[in-house]
Amino acid sequence: KHKFNLLYALGLEMNNYRYARNITYQPGYPTKIVRDSIEFSKNKLFASYLTVPVMLNFNSNPYHPGRSFELSLGVTGGYLMKSRTKQISAERGKVRRADDFNLNKWRFGLATEVGYGPVKLYGNFALTPLHDYGLEQYPFSIGFRFNGF
Repeated sequence: KHKFNLLYALGLEMNNYRYARNITYQPGYPTKIVRDSIEFSKNKLFASYLTVPVMLNFNSNPYHPGRSFELSLGVTGGYLMKSRTKQISAERGKVRRADDFNLNKWRFGLATEVGYGPVKLYGNFALTPLHDYGLEQYPFSIGFRFNGF
């Protein structure tokens, strides 16, 4: 009856990490993250990944997608395509740096979606840390998707 499906795709995931503290990534090997004395009006790290999600999907009414309940659970894998930082301050102006900044080249995580009709609530949680060494940060995201309008 097509109520259970395997969902898979190829996607591009773009993340912006904004920092409340005044830190600066210094490129090179090893990448250093230092506390800066400058006050930044914008301080962010951008990372984009080529991702492949694989999820098991339940669809309560596959022949009428606008009136169906959906639940999907699965995993995602991704490869780091590019990363860069952007800082804006009165002292230095706008500074952009491109480097891998000690970010993990590979990302693995868990993914879920719950929805009714064209509206879905999604969540992703990384099982691998954001950085290869040093900081142990495990990014997560939640949000809404609007499909099929």
